[in-house]
Amino acid sequence: MKGKLDSDKGRMKVRLLDWGCAMERCVWKQEEMKKLMKLREEQKNLIKENDSAAVGKILEEIERRYEGEMEKLQAELVGLLEKKAETDEMLKALTEDEREFVELRFEKGYGFDYIGLQLHMSRATVFRLQDRTLEKLMQMEKDETT
Repeated sequence: MKGKLDSDKGRMKVRLLDWGCAMERCVWKQEEMKKLMKLREEQKNLIKENDSAAVGKILEEIERRYEGEMEKLQAELVGLLEKKAETDEMLKALTEDEREFVELRFEKGYGFDYIGLQLHMSRATVFRLQDRTLEKLMQMEKDETT
């Protein structure tokens, strides 16, 4: 994966892979948040059951860490959704075949042979479509930053 980050095309592929799995990763983050909330409820029950000052300090530290972890997860979730929305906007400028290629390859993870069958084109044409699509997206990304 590190080698892919050395080129603009590789970075764009990684961005598209991140885009393709963004919703799944959001679900994972939400599950982590649910687990934290459940642990927090258990912690609140412990506080009610124990009046000891030492236990209280430990539970306060747990509360502080909980808040920090929840903020971190929420920030990651927002970041994922913002990045996905940016990529969604870029994809709107692609042709129908280019968008379908991106969805099949980077969202669903299909191989070039299957994509060729779905798009009614040869495997070589799919590779050319990928190159054209990546070039177009890299140019859009470059235009955004300038």
